[in-house]
Amino acid sequence: MRNSLFPLIILLGSASLWAESDLTFPQIVVGESFETILQISNDVASDDSVTFEVFSGSFEGSGSGEPFPVQFDDGEPRAVLTKQLNPFEETTVRLSLTGSKLRNGWLRVRSAATGGKVSGSLIFRVRRGEVVFDSVGVTNAKRYRFAQIQFDDREPNVATGVAFVNPDDAPVEVTIDLFRGELFLEHFHIELDANEHFAKLFSEIFPAFVHSDGTLLVETSASRTIPILTLRLDGSQITSLPVRTLGFSLQYEIRDHTETLLETGFWVLDSEGHNLIGLGRRTGDSQSEEFGLVGSWVGTSFQCMQRTTSLNGSSGILVFNGTSVGVEKAEGAPIIGNVTEIGSDGNVISVNDFVAFAKY
Repeated sequence: MRNSLFPLIILLGSASLWAESDLTFPQIVVGESFETILQISNDVASDDSVTFEVFSGSFEGSGSGEPFPVQFDDGEPRAVLTKQLNPFEETTVRLSLTGSKLRNGWLRVRSAATGGKVSGSLIFRVRRGEVVFDSVGVTNAKRYRFAQIQFDDREPNVATGVAFVNPDDAPVEVTIDLFRGELFLEHFHIELDANEHFAKLFSEIFPAFVHSDGTLLVETSASRTIPILTLRLDGSQITSLPVRTLGFSLQYEIRDHTETLLETGFWVLDSEGHNLIGLGRRTGDSQSEEFGLVGSWVGTSFQCMQRTTSLNGSSGILVFNGTSVGVEKAEGAPIIGNVTEIGSDGNVISVNDFVAFAKY
C-alpha cells in the first residue's frame, strides 16, 4: 500500500498568502502522467508583472529547495517564468515534465506592482493522452503558527498525508504531536532550511500508528509561520482536507490600581498566523451580549481589542496590551498588562490592569 500511496501525497497543493503580492504554493507535481494546472488572477485595476519560481521537492535525491526546471505550457524546461497581466486579468498555466519520473516541488508567485494583489489556485491532474483519470483542486490556504489536522485512517486503503514548506530565508523548526482525545501518543520534529520542503503520509511520520485515527497538532518556531496542506486517499480517490487553526480560550480579569475587581470574562480565539480573531463574553452576560475580538500575538507581545459600553450607555473600545510568559501560547501561564478604555469621541476614559490565563 505504501508504494502505491506515497506518490499521491504530492497531489494536494495550496496557495498561502504571505503578502498581498506574494503567494506560496507548498506543493506541485509533474512527471509520468501527472500535471499541475496553475490559475492566477490580477485582483487590482493596474498592470502587473507576475513571476513564477519553481523549487524542487522532498523526493529522495531531488535536492529539496533547488531551482526546478519544468515545462510551462509544453515549452522548454525552466525554473522561472514571468507574465504580464492587465488589470483584473486571469491566466492559466500548465506545469508538466514530459518523459520524467514522478517529481514534486513547490511554487512561489511574486507580483512586481507596488500595492499589487494576486490570488490563485491549483488543479492536480492524472492524465493519459486526452483522458483525465483523476483531479483535485484547491484554493488559497493560510500560513500557520499553530494548526490542527483531524484524520481517520482506520478503513482499508485509506491514508492521510501532510506537506509544508519553508519559503523564508531563515531555518524554521516544525513539531508535530499526535493525539487521540487528550491522550498524547507520539512526537515528531524537523528543521527546514530556507526553501526546504516536506511531504509524508501520517503512517510514515508515525509508523507505529498505521490505520489509526486522531489529531495532529503542528507548531512552528516562535514568531514563524508556514503554509500547510493535507490530503486523504480513499483507494484511488484523492480528496483535500482542511487544515484548521488551533483555537484556545482565555479567561481574563480587569482590576483598577487599588486591586478592586472591575470585570471578568472569557475570550474564545482562533490563531490565524499571528492574528487573533474570535468572540468574548463578560461574566454574567447572556450569549446575545457576546462581542467580537481582534488582535495579535507575536513573541511575548499580546494585543487585543473589543467593543464595550460605558456606564452612561455610550459605546467605546477596550484595548488590551500585555506581555505573555509563554511565547505565543500561555497554557496556564499568565498574560499581564494594561487595558485602555477609549470612548466614542476618541478620548481615553480609563487605564486599568488586566491578567489573562490561557488553556489550549
